[in-house]
Amino acid sequence: MIFCKKTLTASLAVMTLSMPLAYAQDQVSKEQSLGQMHIIVPYAAGGTSDVLGRKLAQKLSDRLGQPVVVENRAGAGGSIGTQATVRSNPDGSTILLHSGAIATEPAIQKNLPYDATKDLRAITTVVRGPFALVVSNNLPVENVEQLLAYAKENPGKVNFGTPGVGTSVHFASEHFNAAANTKMTHVPYRGASAALAGLMGDEVQLVIDPLSTAKRYAEAGKIKALGLTTAQRSELWPGMNTVSEAGLPDFDASVWYGLYVPAKTPTETVERLNAEFLAILQDPEMREWLSEQGLEPVGDSAAESQAFLVKEIENWKALAESAGISIE
Repeated sequence: MIFCKKTLTASLAVMTLSMPLAYAQDQVSKEQSLGQMHIIVPYAAGGTSDVLGRKLAQKLSDRLGQPVVVENRAGAGGSIGTQATVRSNPDGSTILLHSGAIATEPAIQKNLPYDATKDLRAITTVVRGPFALVVSNNLPVENVEQLLAYAKENPGKVNFGTPGVGTSVHFASEHFNAAANTKMTHVPYRGASAALAGLMGDEVQLVIDPLSTAKRYAEAGKIKALGLTTAQRSELWPGMNTVSEAGLPDFDASVWYGLYVPAKTPTETVERLNAEFLAILQDPEMREWLSEQGLEPVGDSAAESQAFLVKEIENWKALAESAGISIE
């Protein structure tokens, strides 16, 4: 079937949230002028954003009975894909899947061609997942408390690697550096894989990395995991303590992904999309798949997701100013 942009808003309005799913799907099948929907991923193919975007597109396509195309609009730290979404028709047919970098971008770039809080509307925060604090096998520490003591006794001698300046990992690492009151040195790499390779090669001594890859390398004995960065422990890594309980009370940082549409998208369309994606996140197969990726479903309301985005931007702007983080 074809999902026509001009009829999407009307179609979504017909399929009210109170309708049983079977009836809503039947209504979709009766539409004669339907066309494709698009999920824009502002990063290159192959990464977590792309893999997650394609899984969501598949699930949404299954529910609506029509194609949902993933478009990779990589470049400029995600701003190219974001701008493409902002400029798209506000009818719900173009959706942006962005990482937490959507909140770090405005913290370090003053001349972005859009305002994420004014030019976009949140649909939902899709998933979040812990980062893991991992260190080189050659670093003489076995837990967070020992790491903090060592870093303070050796100012400037502990280097932390990140996938690049301004990334969500960079901000999480600077957050740790500030909370710990240490003077560790930032070493930016071109990508997360390169940063982990630097850690295993002892070019850097510390990396904050998404749980799925960190767990795999730690269990293989190639690096040492000291704790997770979320406030609560995770079922995704049973038995692993958090940085908060291991030495830095109230420390909390996570990787997360959200869905957004242009700001002028009608409220009823946003709410309908929210309902669809929340249903997707409740699907047992989807939840199992997310667990394998080191991610946990969130599925908040559109209003809650918008408020979360605003708060994240405020927090990272404050950190960027205090830590002197800038790419301009």
